[in-house]
Amino acid sequence: MEKLVLKNVYKFYELGSVEAVKDLNLTCKEGELLALLGPSGCGKSSTLRMIAGLEEITKGEIYLDGKIINWLPPRERNIALAFETYALYPHLTLFENIAFPLRIRGVKEEEIKREVIRVAEMLDLTPVLDKLPSEVSGGHQQRTSLARALIRPASLYLLDEPLSHLDAQQRTELRAQIKRIQKTQNLTMIFVTHDQLEALALADRIAIMNLGVLQQVGTPEEVYEFPENLFVADFVGEPPMNFIKVIVVRENGNYWARFYNQRIKIPESYKKSLDELYKGEETELIIGIRPIYVNICEPERSNAISGKVYVFENIGDSNILTVEIGETLIRVELNPGYSFKIGENVNITFNPEKILLFDPKTEKRIKPQI
Repeated sequence: MEKLVLKNVYKFYELGSVEAVKDLNLTCKEGELLALLGPSGCGKSSTLRMIAGLEEITKGEIYLDGKIINWLPPRERNIALAFETYALYPHLTLFENIAFPLRIRGVKEEEIKREVIRVAEMLDLTPVLDKLPSEVSGGHQQRTSLARALIRPASLYLLDEPLSHLDAQQRTELRAQIKRIQKTQNLTMIFVTHDQLEALALADRIAIMNLGVLQQVGTPEEVYEFPENLFVADFVGEPPMNFIKVIVVRENGNYWARFYNQRIKIPESYKKSLDELYKGEETELIIGIRPIYVNICEPERSNAISGKVYVFENIGDSNILTVEIGETLIRVELNPGYSFKIGENVNITFNPEKILLFDPKTEKRIKPQI
């Protein structure tokens, strides 16, 4: 069941000169955690604020539980919101900050106490409930802001960059707690972030935006393995995807990609697509391959690509080798145990099943046909 529906939604600022969101069509299902992902200024926060009722919609319609909410004030939308900036009351204890949404609704004291304790236990806040925000860490303040959003039943929970001010360990811990709470309580959540690792770890589906335009919606696996365009391919994944400008030619019924003095055989699954698009003529394309799908190999391998070590990085749980081939740099993600010196000769090979092709003119992925 679709909990939230956005139909042809636009948001313009400054008398229409700034288009923050353009023709957005998006749904969030019941019990789903949907991540809105994109760089600063892509329109994700404007989208969140329109859903919450904090920004007026320029054009389009937003439906919650099957009812249009365009003109409803925030207090009538049954939406809970956790802000990036905590927005805690400095003169109230953490207990009272969390209890505030229930107090303004006239909930009885016994129920307030029970609910505050329940949500505080979920977020490891019980030992600091009697302290003021200024007396606790940023991590505790962020958890308190989240607890205040979660304490009341709502149709939809909106989390606006809730982990952005935390250190790496705190982000990892709170990220796991958010996912556990969302799944065990069957909550419908929209999570806004510019961090693609957070989106991949948390979300059931990810909606990726850029310059106000929705680029792709899909599961973490779909946006990682099958990005719709160059922007998504580059934005999602760490280390980033390799992009190689090549000339594609047809020889003896097969397609080959040439770059520098190397050749890569294009998988058979692309043959029909390339036949239809380019009629077998020589053309420029972009190959995309993730570093995890590039491997070290022996020089005698038929599909070996030779180059030199540009740099080698040991980052603990994995190693990143950058290989220089002409003017092209290709990253290889390796397990621990490898060691290379700058300038050393090295041979690599691509997993042919993981090669992606992109049209440099449209920047869209060319899809294989079976």
